[in-house]
Order: sequence, then C-alpha cells, then structure tokens
Amino acid sequence: MIRGVFFWFIGGIVTLLWDILLLIISPFFPRRQDFFHNNVRYWAIFLLRVLCGVRFDVEGLENLHKGKNYIIVSNHRSYTDILVGNATVPIQFRWLAKKSLFKVPAIGWAMRFAGYIPIVRERAVSASRSLDRTADVLRSGVSVWIFPEGTRTPELKLGAFKRGAFRLARETGTPLLPVVFVNTDKIFTKPYRAKPQQVRVRVLEPIDPAGFRQSGMNERAVEEQLMEVVRDIIQRSYDARASRSS
Repeated sequence: MIRGVFFWFIGGIVTLLWDILLLIISPFFPRRQDFFHNNVRYWAIFLLRVLCGVRFDVEGLENLHKGKNYIIVSNHRSYTDILVGNATVPIQFRWLAKKSLFKVPAIGWAMRFAGYIPIVRERAVSASRSLDRTADVLRSGVSVWIFPEGTRTPELKLGAFKRGAFRLARETGTPLLPVVFVNTDKIFTKPYRAKPQQVRVRVLEPIDPAGFRQSGMNERAVEEQLMEVVRDIIQRSYDARASRSS
C-alpha cells in the first residue's frame, strides 16, 4: 500500500516539476520532441524502479538496428506498459495512445510535449487522421509504438488485433517490431497497492511487410496476413516467458 501511495503522490509531484523544468529548457534544444522523449525515459525509470521497486529483465535489444525506424507493436497488459516501454526500449519513438490519457494532469502534458499521438478509436475520421499523422512521423525517420489490441487485455490470450498498425506497415513499408511484456499487470494489484516485481520485456526480430506482398493478394489480405503472423509471434513469445515467470 505504501509503495502505491508513494507512486501516486511523490510521482505526481516529480512529474509536475519535471514537466515544468523540461518546458523551460526545451527551447534551447533544436529537436525538442527527441529531447522530451529521452527525458521521459529517465522519468519512467524513476517511477518504476525507485518508487515501485520494479526490476527489468530485457532481452532482444540487439534487434534494434541503428538508423532504422519501426512500427513497434506489443501486447497490452497494464496501464504501466507505457512507462515500461519508455524505460526499457532505448530508441526514439512516439506512442499512439487513447486521447483520454492526454487529459491526465502532468502525464498528459509530457505526452503532448514529446509529440505522442492521441487517437479516438470510436470516431472513424479522428482515427484516420491519427494514422495519417503517424505515417508522417514514420516518414520523418522516427518509430511509433501501437497497441494493436486497442485496450488492456490482462488475460493470458491476446485480444483481437486492429488493422491500423498493419495498414501503416503496408503503406509506408516500415518494418514491424514485435515487443512482449510479461508481469506488467502484477506491478499494481489494486490502484493504490504496488509491489516489487520483475518485469520481462522481449524485443523480437523485425518483420518486413514487403515479404507479404504476393501476386493476387489485395491490400486487406496483406494486412490481415501480417496481423495474424505478428499476433501469433507475440502470443507464442508471451506464453514461453510467462510460464518461465510463474
């Protein structure tokens, strides 16, 4: 209980002060969003490691190739997944996240400053515009991170995937980078009850969408095949590591 209260109270104060400091000094850096994202990483490490006692077991960083950008796709176990992703995957990326998260005081400000992309999935026009903006980010050479389930799925089996990430991969030719989270749902057993936990993060090999274009296949079929393959890879990797952690 004490850790959970510390996380929300001290973490809230630190986040607010952190945002104010970054807002003041960021104009002196030519790539402001990159600067913010780099510092969000240290903020996430502080919240998880110092306040919650989380330990990170990270595999597969050798699959991140310098000079490459990706559409990062992962399972979504907990609201701490964004923090874990920032803390453990050391490349420039932008989150595609629910618009409601951007309304959270301090945390939402940091997300906007870092150039993360809000999406309203219930509105087709808003979702389409968000994907267009995401495509622009990819073309600029920066990676994006998408939860293809669209919402948290704490069950052992992944939820149904949405096609947005795979449409982007097909349209832009950007490789998909599967990432697996294990035990992030165990950091908080209740909203104000946190306990030390070893979180496992596995970065898998990138998948080139060009290899899925075959004669006679329409665009939707390519996207659905990509989606099926990636979902299966993430599920199998999760099953292997979850059984090792149990």
